[in-house]
Amino acid sequence: PRGSGECRQFDLSADPKDTGEKLKRKIEKVCGIPADDLELFAKNADVADAKPKWILEGETLESQQVRDGAVITVGVHGMKGEVSEADPETGDIPSDAVQTSIYSKGDASYYHAHRRRNELPEEHRVAGGGEPRKIGETDTPLPEPKAAAHAINLDGEEDSGRASRRILNYAWGDEKETIKIYISADTEPDAIAAAGEGKGGEIEVDWQPRCLRMRIHDDKFDWLLDLDRIYYDIVPEECKFRVSKGKRVTLTLKKKDSFTWLKLLKPDA
Repeated sequence: PRGSGECRQFDLSADPKDTGEKLKRKIEKVCGIPADDLELFAKNADVADAKPKWILEGETLESQQVRDGAVITVGVHGMKGEVSEADPETGDIPSDAVQTSIYSKGDASYYHAHRRRNELPEEHRVAGGGEPRKIGETDTPLPEPKAAAHAINLDGEEDSGRASRRILNYAWGDEKETIKIYISADTEPDAIAAAGEGKGGEIEVDWQPRCLRMRIHDDKFDWLLDLDRIYYDIVPEECKFRVSKGKRVTLTLKKKDSFTWLKLLKPDA
């Protein structure tokens, strides 16, 4: 394969009535890789020059014309591909390399972007229902509407006693012994501006074995990155951060065990 991976081959049996999801679970038991990280492709051996077809999770193998003797290729999300080399001066991966990997490979990128769009889907923005109706009258004035950004990101006072706005955009990469998380000026310009050089107490990080909370202090509030479901254990006392002024903040998480991480966070319960 491309990159630093290796190929392994297994013999596996499945019922034609099994779904793609059930086949993933069987492969998970054999390979030890979470089913959620797998993508399956089938190539029937009885067809000359057949091309691999994507196996859908919700349909049976029979309905997808996967026949006895088919070769199943397993793709794994998050495995390392081709990325630019680290900056020799800072050791950081340049933000353009991160963005290139994200946009070219999507969720399969070695650098996985966590981004949340603020736009509402069309069905939530446009509502039908005929002519408008009066639903009531009141002498009490309605409260002044808040700007959308404040309504979404301003979380109010937390344990620090300061209001906070969440950092929603970041990327991450596996570096064998460590995990690096990048907050870039391209996607979080105000937070990076508030970080300054990072040497005057602008940044505080609370490291825990399975979570971290970073605060960047701005004039009237904190920028908050709160990762409370880290998938594997880290070593808090060996974690650190670095600020590249005006460019990015890099968090370095020391792994407790040096194996490749396929995911950064556990899904919501």
